[in-house]
Amino acid sequence: MHVSHFNSTTIINSTCDQCICLMLMNVTPISSFNCFRNNNTCEIFSESVVTSQLLLVSNSNSSVYFISLPINDIQLTTAAIQESTNSFTGIWYNRPMFSSCALWNPDATTFADQSTLGSYTHGIFIDIYNTLYAGSWGNSLVKVWPNGSSTATRTIQGGLSGPYSLFVAMNGDVYIDNGESNGQVDKWTLNATIGTRVMNINKACFGLFIDTNNTLYCSLADFNKVLKVDLTNVSGTPVMVAGNGSSGSTSSLLHSPWGIYVDTDFTLYVADAGNNRIQCFKFGELNGTTVAGATVPGTIPLSDPSGVVLDGNGYLFIMDTGHNRIVASSSAGF
Repeated sequence: MHVSHFNSTTIINSTCDQCICLMLMNVTPISSFNCFRNNNTCEIFSESVVTSQLLLVSNSNSSVYFISLPINDIQLTTAAIQESTNSFTGIWYNRPMFSSCALWNPDATTFADQSTLGSYTHGIFIDIYNTLYAGSWGNSLVKVWPNGSSTATRTIQGGLSGPYSLFVAMNGDVYIDNGESNGQVDKWTLNATIGTRVMNINKACFGLFIDTNNTLYCSLADFNKVLKVDLTNVSGTPVMVAGNGSSGSTSSLLHSPWGIYVDTDFTLYVADAGNNRIQCFKFGELNGTTVAGATVPGTIPLSDPSGVVLDGNGYLFIMDTGHNRIVASSSAGF
């Protein structure tokens, strides 16, 4: 069986014993976890989960472990869970937790290239099931690969023009930049043949992100700012949350912002490509703090960074485009 709950952190390539060790040793209090034996995946839950009622779902491939039992009753069901197609509060993007000793294989496996996607691939998204979404600027489409498959099972196209970025919501809706020629961000529901406009913009979104409050963020590199719109009111006017449209290097300005990331505290991280830095904006603040770049002692020099994400431990992973590498922070720095 496993716990049905949206607020979790996913750990990939881990045995149940490894997850137990992590649960006991983790600095952040953990109440429980799901261990899925069929794909060596663990779903970690924080202490806050035990304050709410949990639903246990019968599943022969998984087990659930508790350190702290929930305050309210646990309900057991063998029935399928009906999930709403409306907005969710939770995390759908992949936030793995790595050991401080983790190493990456230096030899990558190529499963998609120009013959598959076309030229100028922009935008990659991986959900908690390790389903991979990749966009092709040259062919104006998005392809989807399930975990472990080298064959795309879905192609999203029609009405798109040079998409730069994409993001997948918890209910599976795919949000795709369509701003270069069409001035909008589109939402594609499952099996849709045409997208629906959800945000009006005046240029391409080089980065897209949806936070846990169902707010959509768009980084406008050509206009040196980041906008957001409430997806429960898509007719509303986008609000500026970083930059002001002017290029600059002060704490309140951006220069060609690309990738963006919003954590569960609604702190916005921006790959400020033109300034060779990563900026961090606390919720409601227009003055950012540089958390990576040559101007910050103890970090690392960057060149034209185009992407930034945080893992389950809050460490940065940065696409350092100008240096042709991906760099990561840890408890020891970069």
